[in-house]
Amino acid sequence: MPKSVIVIDDDEDTVRLFSEFLQEHGVNVVGSGFDGISAVKLFQETKPDVILIDLNMPNGSGFYAIKKIQEINPNARIIAVSADGSYSTEEKLDKLNIPLIQKPFKMDQVISTIES
Repeated sequence: MPKSVIVIDDDEDTVRLFSEFLQEHGVNVVGSGFDGISAVKLFQETKPDVILIDLNMPNGSGFYAIKKIQEINPNARIIAVSADGSYSTEEKLDKLNIPLIQKPFKMDQVISTIES
């Protein structure tokens, strides 16, 4: 059964391209959003298997959304996708047990991370 995913990024082109690529590879994209607040709302509405989320966004950062989603479901599968590969960001994500895919990313890496 295909994994269900929501894609959250403040860049609309990234969301569109990501969604198209995932669907071409058998991943069921059940929602997309452009900020942390919509990420939390979409998570509650769709209950996806995986959340792909950017970290630096307006209207609630990725970290805001991650915190809220983990309060709703501590076992939620979240994958951060960000250009911010700083030590402090990686350290925060490690504490939250969230993998980071760095931009620019290889789509094969995204698919294998979702499937694992």
